[in-house]
Amino acid sequence: MQLDNHYNTINSSSLANNLSIVKINSNHKITYVKDLYVNIPTEVTIKITKQQLLKSNDIHKTKQIITFLKTILVQNYFEFQEKIYYPYKGIAMGSPISGTMAELFLQYIESRQHKAIT
Repeated sequence: MQLDNHYNTINSSSLANNLSIVKINSNHKITYVKDLYVNIPTEVTIKITKQQLLKSNDIHKTKQIITFLKTILVQNYFEFQEKIYYPYKGIAMGSPISGTMAELFLQYIESRQHKAIT
């Protein structure tokens, strides 16, 4: 699945170089993301994932992947200081899929902002 990301960087040095040449105008916004994983809306992110998968997969394969994804997100436990936790919202920190889910959601937000500006 290819993500339509407009705002990516390779590493912190690349980010610093890119930011040094950015021309800022009144349409630009800086967004601060606090507590990213617990604030990812899982149902919305599942819908976004499904839309992205349907671009490059058949409906049967997409349904299978979404079923697996829902199962993983329901079993959303994580361990911290030898205690097991179940977050009441969002996705678990440390889960192998959490970074991907966060990336999908943030790219969706970025694409909406990009479309609104252009």
